[in-house]
Amino acid sequence: MSKSDWKSIFELIKPQFEGQFEFDAPLSKVTYYRIGGPATVLATPKSRKDLELLSSAIARTRVNFFVLGWGSNLLFADAGFNGVVIRIKNLFTEIEELPGSILRVGAGVGASTLLRRAQEKGYGNLSCLTGIPGSVGGMVAMNAGTHLGDMRSLVTKVESVRLGESESDLPVSTYIPDETSFSYRKNHFLGPHDLVTHVELRYHPEDPTKVKSEIDDLYQRRKLTQPVDYPSCGSVFMNPKGRSGEEGAGLNAWQVIDQLGLRGHRIGNAQISEKHSNFIVNLGEAKAADVIALIDLAKKRALSELGIELHEEVRMIE
Repeated sequence: MSKSDWKSIFELIKPQFEGQFEFDAPLSKVTYYRIGGPATVLATPKSRKDLELLSSAIARTRVNFFVLGWGSNLLFADAGFNGVVIRIKNLFTEIEELPGSILRVGAGVGASTLLRRAQEKGYGNLSCLTGIPGSVGGMVAMNAGTHLGDMRSLVTKVESVRLGESESDLPVSTYIPDETSFSYRKNHFLGPHDLVTHVELRYHPEDPTKVKSEIDDLYQRRKLTQPVDYPSCGSVFMNPKGRSGEEGAGLNAWQVIDQLGLRGHRIGNAQISEKHSNFIVNLGEAKAADVIALIDLAKKRALSELGIELHEEVRMIE
């Protein structure tokens, strides 16, 4: 189906759509990097009905689509995205307490929102999410975490729907993770068309004052050590494997970049941060091509000079 044909089908559903629905919308305005060309369709559903409309149209057209959370770990191409970008930010935003110290959290809830609730209510052991600029659904998909831990230590259940398989319904799935469900910055159970709707997380009841103090201290440390004043995607590279073959063993990614003398190196308006060298920041009007050139430079030199393979943590979407 040609672009004009499938686009006309989406034009038909726009009047029925309750959320935001845009054509040829710049992705730079919906990503932390502030980089990215236009999406043919950028849809921000407000209701399950909106999601069903999108899924039905995708099933009918077989058009390429991408599910976007808060856009924190992504780099869209300068040419944009020829397809439909579904932005889950105004949908699935509830936080509910369940028996047994379990939270049922909507996939659209941001980490910062969840941590504010943790400080108010005394939800302990969620501090490992401090400083992660993403949504709960996105954090499950990439097993997000910090040096304190990651999502695999918190998640007890994942609920999802499968988009674009049927013009009449929205298949629902429930997954109970085990020790094989996650690895470093990856999940092993979500399919390419699965959209996380809700997540159940285990917490430890704590004194809210204690939880607030711990999270505030971690936020302060982040401000001191990370380039929060410039747009970025967060950490660019995974920590390389050490000689033991274990993830995170050996040098950290930032130490590799420093050994190469690339801290502060700039291409165009993208720069390897002078504050934390595993961040590539947008100094203003940077292009995806600038960021990719810095990534390629670091990878090639790490391999040729240090014998270390660097792998991206950031997802590059074309």
